[in-house]
Order: sequence, then structure tokens, then C-alpha cells
Amino acid sequence: MRIRKIIPENLALLDSLRGLTACYVLVTHALLFLGGNEPSVYLQTLRVLFRFAHEAVLFFFVLSGFVIHWSTDTRFAREGTFSALAYIRRRVRRIYPPLVIALGFTFLLDQWGMYLKFPIYTAQTPYPALNELTNPDYRLSTLAGNLLFVQNVYTPIWGTNGPLWSLMYEWWFYLLYIPVYGLFRKNKLLTSSFVLLLWVLNREFPFKPALLTIVLDYFITWYLGVLLADCLRSKDLNPAAGILYLGMLLILSLTRYISSIGSDVAVAVGITLMLYLLLTSRQWVGLVKLRKLGAFSYTLYLIHVPILCFLSGLMLAQGVPVVICLLLGLGISLGLGWLFHFVTEKPFAPPKTRASVSSKA
Repeated sequence: MRIRKIIPENLALLDSLRGLTACYVLVTHALLFLGGNEPSVYLQTLRVLFRFAHEAVLFFFVLSGFVIHWSTDTRFAREGTFSALAYIRRRVRRIYPPLVIALGFTFLLDQWGMYLKFPIYTAQTPYPALNELTNPDYRLSTLAGNLLFVQNVYTPIWGTNGPLWSLMYEWWFYLLYIPVYGLFRKNKLLTSSFVLLLWVLNREFPFKPALLTIVLDYFITWYLGVLLADCLRSKDLNPAAGILYLGMLLILSLTRYISSIGSDVAVAVGITLMLYLLLTSRQWVGLVKLRKLGAFSYTLYLIHVPILCFLSGLMLAQGVPVVICLLLGLGISLGLGWLFHFVTEKPFAPPKTRASVSSKA
């Protein structure tokens, strides 16, 4: 069995895929915050199609693992060394500017909405699903927790910005990758077996502290992206070992751990296989035209829910038709995401080169 080669032009697809996934999450949340209980067949159909926001975040995890490993290994091949300090500096430049702006933006927009006495901020809307989502917290300890990436574990999420939960995982995945990459360069098979064993042990005998348990539960999904990147970069990979690894992970996920995290890990395996097919086929090259969506996808992801929450309160107060609400919510979120990225992302993006996967690496 031969591993199909990556189509070099397809690396630009990663920007398109990240942008499209962020837009998918945006539509999902727009339907939730602005769709009301409208029984329209069209809206019901959209709700069925756009109900996989959680799976979209899993896609982000796998994609992130791929991009980080590809860019790191490319840099190592070019420079002959791996600097943990330089790596952390790149991650800080990538993750913190949009986060800090998003935290401030969330606070200002939430405070404005509460000043206008929109019921969504006090969980008093006519929609129970919305009321369960909004319980904003603005304590200094909460702000510190979100800046230190322990939100949803030791502190609440900041304000109405629900998507911040995934950044907690992303940051700790970045840090875990440092020792993992050091081991990976020495022995890929043993390192991959160790990551799988850690996942199983954590499932059977949850580690302490709680943050470690939660992060290790999902690190395996991020690591699948690492394996995919290495699969498409390396010439010494044993296809049978890769298939066996995915098979073992899938069996464990769909049997022993199906009632907990198993379904998510199984989805991540499917996402990994899908990305492999996308990146090794010329059939999807046309999607590269959408790569500009990826330029502001991170900012869009971080600011869209506070916008939708505010608009939900405004639309309820004014009695605006649902379709108009949705169009305004999508348009304003995309527009502000694009405008903000000139401050939050573009100034911190390194120059693109052919060897790089993305300017976001």
C-alpha cells in the first residue's frame, strides 16, 4: 500500500478550510441566537444542516495539529534546530492579540447590552435554549483565568463569549507539543504509542490536576493532525502502522469510551481521513479561491458570539423579522471580523513562503 502524495498547491486549501469552518460555526450560532422559534421549513432545514458546531471545533483541532507540525518540521528541516522559546513566541504572537481584543470587545458590547436592559443578559428571553447559554461573568479572576487559558476548568468563560472554551485546549496543546515533538524526532512509533497510552490511562485513571485530565482527553484529536502532517511529509512512514494506529483508536473510541469522549475521537479520526483525501486530490483545488476567509477566521471565531448576543437583544426589543435578523447578524459579524483582523492578525502574521502551510503557523 502506498501513501498518496500531497498536492503542493493544496496547502493553500488549509486557509480556505479554516475560514469555511469559522463561517459554519458563525451560521450555527446565528441560527441559535437570532433564529427564534420560527417554524419555517427553510430555517428548520438550516438548523439540521448547521448543528455540528462542536464537530467543527474538532476539525479546528485536527487542522491545528497539522499546521503546527508541518510548519515546525519544515522549519527544523531548514534550520536544523528546534527552539522551544522561538516556538512559544510565535504561538503567543498568534493567539494573544486577537484574544485580548476579543475580551475587551466582549466586555464593552455586553455592558452596552446590559445598559439597554436586553433580557438575554439576564437569561430572561422567551427562549430557554438561549437562557441556558447566557450567564456572563466579569470578575477579575475570570479575566485572569481566560488570559491564562484555564477558563471552563477553574474559572468561568469571560462574558458572553462562549467559544473561548476551545482556546483553553488549543493553548495547552501547543505547550504539550514541545516535549512531544522532541520525542517524535527520535522515535515516531514509540512517541505515538506513548500518546495513545496516555490517553487510555487518563480515561481509566483520570490524572490530576483537572486541567491535565481535560486537556489529555482531547490532545489525541490534535495529535492526529500531527500524524497526518508527518504522513504527508515523510518518506519512511509505514502505512500499515498508521492504519493499525487509527484502527486501535477507532475501536477503543467506539466501544469502551463511546459513552464519554469516544464519539468525539471517532469523529476526529474521520476528519483526519477526510483531510488526507482533500490534500492528496486535485479535485478541490478550486476552493483555494476562498483562502482569504482564513485570514480573519480566528478573529471572527472570537468575536461573533458577543455580536450575535447583542443583536439578539436588539432584535427582540425591536421585533425585527427572523430573516432580517439572520442576514444582519451574519453580515455584521463577517464585516467586523474582517475589519478587526487588520489589528488582531495581519500585523502579527509572518511573511508567507512556499514552505509554509499558512501565515497563521
